[in-house]
Amino acid sequence: MFSNGRIHRLVTPAALSALAAAALVGITAAPSQAATRPGWADTSSLSVRVHALDSGAGQRYATVILTNKTHRTVRTEGYVGLQLLGSRGKDVPTHVVRDEGRTPLITLKPGQSAYTRLHWGAVPAAGEPTKAEKNPTRLEVTPPDSRHHLNTTWKLGEVLQKGRIDITPLAKGTGPRF
Repeated sequence: MFSNGRIHRLVTPAALSALAAAALVGITAAPSQAATRPGWADTSSLSVRVHALDSGAGQRYATVILTNKTHRTVRTEGYVGLQLLGSRGKDVPTHVVRDEGRTPLITLKPGQSAYTRLHWGAVPAAGEPTKAEKNPTRLEVTPPDSRHHLNTTWKLGEVLQKGRIDITPLAKGTGPRF
């Protein structure tokens, strides 16, 4: 249609319907990024264990290993929470100190693991008794961004220095074997 030397195009309702349908097909055919991203790891998808590492000169080391126990891929990143417990389930003084470091996003396929390395002292701090007041027997581990925890046995003795445990960010794998 011409009017004053300009071309005007008419868009019919049928043409609008066809464009809308094509747009919807394009939107629904492509999966969203959220739908393809693995879910976040939590206590229902993880198991926990503690592995002792070599120690020396009043220093103790271990790894806490989180393993994906599901049949689906999950992801995690950051630091775990820790709480030592005595034989009756009462809290034992625990002061977790995070080492500085990168906190990479970790994707865990079924059966894969992530770990954090623990370091603590076996020499009493100034004014601290030579033996810890309470010997821990269990360890509560809270995965990153979780409100619930997993429990495991603690057979690694006392944590002196007023319960201080230095931890590293989670890394993929089961950690060092020394």
